[in-house]
Amino acid sequence: MQKFKRAPKNLFDKFGKYFPYSTVDVMIRNGQSFLLAKRTIPPYKNKWNFPGGVIFKTEKLYDAAKRIAKEELNLDVKIEAFLGVYENPIPTRHDISHVFIASILRGTMKGDFQSSNLQFFKKPPKDMVPFQRKLLRDARQFLI
Repeated sequence: MQKFKRAPKNLFDKFGKYFPYSTVDVMIRNGQSFLLAKRTIPPYKNKWNFPGGVIFKTEKLYDAAKRIAKEELNLDVKIEAFLGVYENPIPTRHDISHVFIASILRGTMKGDFQSSNLQFFKKPPKDMVPFQRKLLRDARQFLI
């Protein structure tokens, strides 16, 4: 897997005051259930969310989705579909996310420093990141 240069935290945070982040979210499914991670860091600390992250310069979208699944979950995934582009402008951050539906190819599921728990859900938990509820509703419609 290609290594990408990461911005120092102070520059990353400064960038976000002026520009949106281009990100990917990975919706890993197992039948009718989707994998969520309980966040340990802001934004949305202690909320369930889909694994995701920033796309690096020169990184292709599909590659970013696979990298994030590997880094955040220790999983190799098969990208099944592109769900769409979603926007989440909040006061502290503005993400433009490219959302993918994926399935597990191999690996032992294990979270990184960003999550305290990983769990498959058929229904969204009440303490889920609010805008990601729409992703889940759209994914269910897409997969019908």
